[in-house]
Amino acid sequence: MNNKFLRGKYTYLRVPDVEQDVLKGNWHNWFNNEKITKYLYHGVYPNTRIKQAEFVESALKRKDMVLLAIVDSKSNAMCGVISLNRIDLLNRRSEIAIVMGDVKYSPGVPLEAMALMTQYGFDKLNLNKIYAGQHVGLWKWINTLELIGYKLEGYSSGSHIRYGKIADSVYTGISSLDFYALLKQRNGKYCTEDVRSLLPQRRKINMIDQLKKAVDGIYL
Repeated sequence: MNNKFLRGKYTYLRVPDVEQDVLKGNWHNWFNNEKITKYLYHGVYPNTRIKQAEFVESALKRKDMVLLAIVDSKSNAMCGVISLNRIDLLNRRSEIAIVMGDVKYSPGVPLEAMALMTQYGFDKLNLNKIYAGQHVGLWKWINTLELIGYKLEGYSSGSHIRYGKIADSVYTGISSLDFYALLKQRNGKYCTEDVRSLLPQRRKINMIDQLKKAVDGIYL
């Protein structure tokens, strides 16, 4: 259970254990939790341990996906899951996704997990592009991802419908060119010496509003 595939200061990523993490754990209930799934596509249909175990077993066999458990280094508790999906080795691109559970974890763990997986994608899978889609309500998280080089790249209107409300989403991404430039700028330390030292630099304004105005302005 303590097998570490990617190591950080506050977290490490490992292959999920179906028996311990799923069948004896509470992973499946993260996707039944309205607070966790508020801005996700998950949570529409009820999830169970059996369904979650089937998903994990299938995901671990796929060639176009790398699924890893996020573990808090201090407590050794699994607190989230992260993946590279739709891995396209021909066009050298992949989608990244992360879900944090209802488990207490150290500050900086989600960002460090994203950094570990991003660096793995570029260094080991030789990707040229890593991208993600996010609900506009996650603008603070999007600002956080800026700290490791992710940039707003697109806007999609009406992509989410929940609780009788239609909401938009944005696309963020990072290229290998930008990744290695940032790595060089930080003397080989993608997150610097301590990912927490980056957090005070996070933008406090919602950049998504500016992107929407720019996109809407094209068609005025």
